[in-house]
Amino acid sequence: MSNDAEILRNAMKGFGTDETTLIKVVANRTNRQRQIIKEQYKASFGRDLISDLKSELHGKMEDAFVALFTDPVEFDADSLRGALKGAGTDEDTLIEIIASRNNQQLAAIKQCYNTKYQRNLEDDIKSDVHGTLQNLLISLLQCKRSYNPNPDQGRCAAIAKEIFDAGEAKLGTDESAFNKYFVSLSPVELICVAQHYHKLTGHTILEAIEKEFHGDSKKAFKTIVYATLSPSEYFATRVNKAIKNFGTKDHLLIRVLITRDEIDMPTIKQYYKQLYGKDMIEEIKDDIHGEYQNLMVELCSH
Repeated sequence: MSNDAEILRNAMKGFGTDETTLIKVVANRTNRQRQIIKEQYKASFGRDLISDLKSELHGKMEDAFVALFTDPVEFDADSLRGALKGAGTDEDTLIEIIASRNNQQLAAIKQCYNTKYQRNLEDDIKSDVHGTLQNLLISLLQCKRSYNPNPDQGRCAAIAKEIFDAGEAKLGTDESAFNKYFVSLSPVELICVAQHYHKLTGHTILEAIEKEFHGDSKKAFKTIVYATLSPSEYFATRVNKAIKNFGTKDHLLIRVLITRDEIDMPTIKQYYKQLYGKDMIEEIKDDIHGEYQNLMVELCSH
């Protein structure tokens, strides 16, 4: 790692920046290795690596490299703060992070957010988000989701019936029933409930949510189910959202590729091909350019 620190220093000192070398080293290390490199860089040169990267890089490249050298929990906390501060609220980012992280991750993110920004994450969400979405996000942040790996089939069938009665079986929707179970069931329990729901109604629980909810609350409930039943498929749709249509949602693309790099990138690429009939890397190449393209492609190629 000390050699990596020296390589990074040489790539940045003097006139110009050797971005190709930065990409070759940084994109092919784990986040834990990058944390060690960051420490070694300061020990060897008495300089802060993040500060040097910020002074040498700009725009999307700066954002991506800073994210790569940020601890995953802190990166999520930073992303949530960015979604909440200033005029307007980025509900899409709030939903993606809070609805797809597990109890331990959410507890750590809350603590990091509170410590780093001297603010309470739940209070900030209450100030910026309202209605069903607020209730759902706050419930998830209580980190009370079950870990039960052995679902009771009878209970799951009863929950499926209760959800049906609270939604499709009546005029209007009892949102509290959805909220109660979607934030408390373990992943395998939710899968079991989804199976019983399909058996009961002949269609998926995602289709029920599509009919019963609207706007951001619909997106949040679908994210919980989607990210639980098939997380790699969910994040494939997030990559597509980042690059489809006019203009690239760079913060979204950077966040997904970096946070999933060490988890399930090969599976995300497989799902992307299955869902959209196109190669994910080629799609990204068509949408972005230069060294930024090289960095994102390198991350996808692992």
